[in-house]
Amino acid sequence: MRWNKTLAVGAALVLSTACGGVDDQEAVESLPDFAGTSLELNTDAPAQDGAALVAQDLMQVEASLDGQGAAMLEGARMQVKALNDALRQALVPIADLVKQSANAQAGDVLVYGPVDRANATFKLAVRKGAGGRYQWKLEARPLNSTDDTAYKLVAAGALKRDGEAHRGRGTLALSLDNLKAVAPSFAGQGKLMMSFAHFGQGSKSLAYRLADFTPNPATHEAVTGAFVGHKLQATGVTRVRVLGPYNLPGTATAAKEKVLSAVRHIPGTGGRADIRAWGGDIAANTYYVGSACWDAQEKELFRVLFQCSDASGPASCTEVAGSRVGTFQACPAVELRGDVAPPTGTGDDATPEPGNPGAPEDVPSDVTAGF
Repeated sequence: MRWNKTLAVGAALVLSTACGGVDDQEAVESLPDFAGTSLELNTDAPAQDGAALVAQDLMQVEASLDGQGAAMLEGARMQVKALNDALRQALVPIADLVKQSANAQAGDVLVYGPVDRANATFKLAVRKGAGGRYQWKLEARPLNSTDDTAYKLVAAGALKRDGEAHRGRGTLALSLDNLKAVAPSFAGQGKLMMSFAHFGQGSKSLAYRLADFTPNPATHEAVTGAFVGHKLQATGVTRVRVLGPYNLPGTATAAKEKVLSAVRHIPGTGGRADIRAWGGDIAANTYYVGSACWDAQEKELFRVLFQCSDASGPASCTEVAGSRVGTFQACPAVELRGDVAPPTGTGDDATPEPGNPGAPEDVPSDVTAGF
């Protein structure tokens, strides 16, 4: 995998020397990349999910929601795109840094940079650890500063490769708060921690924890909770579970409900979302559950919502008037039909979705470096 083919943590430059016993090329190939860490909903429409592949020298595709997809899909997509856009905030500086040769430090650590970008000065350190597991950390300080004590940790992680470059099992953690501290013009806030595992030729399983996370509080409400997802390379099938605020169709006003969404998509066929929602226009001690499906062009074919209460015993649910669109038999595949099957809990569970290729390791609890 070459980093000038995708938005990735790395570069096509082959570094020719080894420093302090650590091979530069091996270190670079033991960093994660965007394709291996980004969450995907619909592989037929990656730009809308913020997971578009990017070509030479990290030129970025400006992707935005078109607002035309199924409502429950668009709600989940807003959360996926925000997460993916934040990952880019960490990965693009790393890609720039490793285009230059590293300097050895303490024998087992390679240091890249410092390099000035538009909003801060960055440096990257990569350490070869035990068992072939590489650790890395990205630090930043205010632009034009010459004070080494001003550096703050903005991202860190580890990867133990399994064959192909940038693939294996590992972690990544990102502090938008620390980046904002050194670059006040940066809009994001909060933290994003994740773990990932890659399987075979392109399958991946991902788990994230978000803490007061938003790429921009003016346009995206902060989220605290767990996201999970996987992709099966052989079929392109994806499944994700995400948490976020948006207004459910069928509720009384434009107030945003807190929505836990489980979404699956089959390329060339279509997809389905099952949701559990509370807050907003939904009264205390009640919650909504619902389902929707769409075709390969993301045209909604079926949708329904139910209002449920379990305050006085077993849950009792009634259909929300005006919420039903079409019939579940119109869903484009048998596995996309069936009764409403909402995700359980309140969005803090990092257990993988059914059909995953394998679970990643535990998600880090904070943004810390191992060296």
